[in-house]
Amino acid sequence: MDSSESKRINKKKILQLFFPFCSCAREPSQVKQESAEVGKNLWKANRASREENDIFREDNKSLWRENKALRGESQAFRRDNKLIRERNQLLQEENQVLWELKKTSLEKQNVKALNTQRKSSRQQKRAREAQLKALKQQEIAFQNEAKALDEEMRSLNQEIRALHHQKKAINMEEQALVKEGIALGKEEEALWKEERALRKENKALREEHSALEEEERALQEEALLLQSWYNFLQKSELNSTTMK
Repeated sequence: MDSSESKRINKKKILQLFFPFCSCAREPSQVKQESAEVGKNLWKANRASREENDIFREDNKSLWRENKALRGESQAFRRDNKLIRERNQLLQEENQVLWELKKTSLEKQNVKALNTQRKSSRQQKRAREAQLKALKQQEIAFQNEAKALDEEMRSLNQEIRALHHQKKAINMEEQALVKEGIALGKEEEALWKEERALRKENKALREEHSALEEEERALQEEALLLQSWYNFLQKSELNSTTMK
């Protein structure tokens, strides 16, 4: 049963509670008895409304936690994709260096200049590795911050539960409970929309992740091919020098 149907049933019950007062005059004892019965039924209706709103709160908390997990997953995908981009950039730079080495070998440039360039490439590679290590440490810091925020949310939830104990009397509480139920229903609908949007975003991030991994594999294969070609040229040059 959805929230709107539940609210219509509760309103119908409340009208039924007050209906006896609209009939013809009764004996004082009968009126007193009916008034007590109406008060009892009103108290039961309010208790049912509170229980229904508690269910709404639990559902919304569950949706909030699930959405929070999806946000964390999205952030993890973004961090992974950033690391892959960094590795791909490093591979591209290494491949560029290998192309330069191949060109240097074909043009028979100075061996000393070639060794200097390779040393610079290794230094750049170590710098990139240090940068990747720093990014991983930053990711750990983000995870610790997320845990701290989770603790803060639990503390806020406890404070909210304590504030709910300070509600008004039963006769004034019914209108507030009905309004709160409507607001919770709207919040639930908004959370469902947010969940669908996050799932769509995660799907796109997964596809981007797969594409970046494929690009990384292609760059690694290109690097291996270039390295093999460079080694072959070096060996050919060495053999040519020995024969002379």
